[in-house]
Amino acid sequence: MAKEKKTDEFVVEDAMKRIEEINGLLAKEGTSLKDSLALYEEGVLLSEKCRKSIEGIETQIKIIGETDED
Repeated sequence: MAKEKKTDEFVVEDAMKRIEEINGLLAKEGTSLKDSLALYEEGVLLSEKCRKSIEGIETQIKIIGETDED
């Protein structure tokens, strides 16, 4: 049975989509410096959350691999 997604749960795929949107907005002419800075900050924070989430998944995979070897 599939888990129901919580509304406050971090989803890497959603974050990556948002980072792509941010990249497009930053590349667009006419984006103010203030808005660009806010978008950049949001992108950096999302990127860091993605990195931490992926590292956690890698750790879980290593643990599962070690368990299978025993």
